[in-house]
Amino acid sequence: MKDYEYRYIEQSVDVRTWTITSPTQLTEEEVQEIGTDWGSFTEGETSIVEDDNYPKCKVFFDGIEYGDDTQIEIQGDTANE
Repeated sequence: MKDYEYRYIEQSVDVRTWTITSPTQLTEEEVQEIGTDWGSFTEGETSIVEDDNYPKCKVFFDGIEYGDDTQIEIQGDTANE
């Protein structure tokens, strides 16, 4: 008996926001690195950057705004309804 394999792909746009407070001006690259490396995923949590390569910044996770427009795609040999 043949097995059928399907892929159900779902996409939506979720927006995650962090607020970074720095005592010095940062480059775009530094902002991205700090947000990626020190940003928490717990809403309302603040992280402190303690790294010799960056100023001592505060990184506050504002939260996630969940997308309301989900797109789906189904791949595979489906049966006719």
